[in-house]
Amino acid sequence: MLNYLKRYFHLPLTLKLHTVYEITLATLVIYSIMVDTNYNLDWFIWGIFVIDYVTRLSLSPNKKVFVKGNVLEFIAIIPLGEIFQSARLIRLIRVVRLLAIINKRKSYLHDLFSKFNLDRYLVLLIASMFLASLPMVWLEPAFEHYGDALWWVIVTTTTVGYGDLYPVTAVGRIIAIFYMIVGISLIGIVTGTVASVITKRKKVLPPELEFVQSKLDEYPNLSEVDYEEMRHQLEKMENHRDR
Repeated sequence: MLNYLKRYFHLPLTLKLHTVYEITLATLVIYSIMVDTNYNLDWFIWGIFVIDYVTRLSLSPNKKVFVKGNVLEFIAIIPLGEIFQSARLIRLIRVVRLLAIINKRKSYLHDLFSKFNLDRYLVLLIASMFLASLPMVWLEPAFEHYGDALWWVIVTTTTVGYGDLYPVTAVGRIIAIFYMIVGISLIGIVTGTVASVITKRKKVLPPELEFVQSKLDEYPNLSEVDYEEMRHQLEKMENHRDR
């Protein structure tokens, strides 16, 4: 996990901010799906989607290709739920918005799950959350139903911790500590893994361009010989490409 975090902190600032932005947006959408929130949050999320979509559309060199490739995001910016204030429609739009975020980063998600076996860890985590909810119903008097216990395990693992339910027995508190540690570790692992995937997906430059880039890092302390070497390397790369 420490290696993953180190890779994250060595990423360029723009990549860090972009990763944090998308994780934050996804968290807001998931929160709006799981919790019945007021419409202000839905309007706020809708505004972010609109700004994001319009900005990327305006910067896209081919508008038609962009629109065809981002159908889910286009549906996500239609404020049907917010206008009609229908509970079912709002929930559907929230799910569409989450799918739009996932679709935009589906290649990254594939790398995350295939290269780092996150699917196995996720299955184990979800299974343990369902199993851990059973003894909490028996141990804790405040947990009257299985749904209450499952809700508590989820908010504890995600480090939300509403405080509406909490264990009072020794065994219950040990379970709580375990899932607090799991939740904190999970945030670090996911953040570091995302950073690792982004780093590995960066294009590998040809050796000639690597040389030119290393020389440009020394600017303005470059000599005529350096410029000549860079020109020679670029010509060499051009000749290789023409073959």
